Amino acid sequence: MTPPRATMTHAEMEAAGHFDRPRTPQAVVDYLNECIVESQGDAAILGEALAYVAGEEGLRGIARECGLPAAVVHRQLGGRRTLTLRTVMGALRAIGLQMRVDVAERQASDGRCAADGSAAPCSASEVA
Repeated sequence: MTPPRATMTHAEMEAAGHFDRPRTPQAVVDYLNECIVESQGDAAILGEALAYVAGEEGLRGIARECGLPAAVVHRQLGGRRTLTLRTVMGALRAIGLQMRVDVAERQASDGRCAADGSAAPCSASEVA
């Protein structure tokens, strides 16, 4: 579920069905989390996803929250300038979200839960 390309025209976005932006806070969270997973660390995809959920009107609020000119924020979120953590955090605050880090669910090479060292598979409580 990657966001529309920043270079798409309005007509291309409409034809591709990209005008059904997530509206509820939980829908935005789910959408951004999915984009983060699918992007595999590509900051440009995260930037485009943030711009997509914020919309054109929201970019001005993001710029205010970041203390940056709107043009700089627009270039960062559009992938034409390096996306900074400051902009990501400001964008999240502007749309009413926050970033959180969790322990990744993974098995150690010996089959033990990497979160607690037990032989059992990791449970949700150990990774949350």
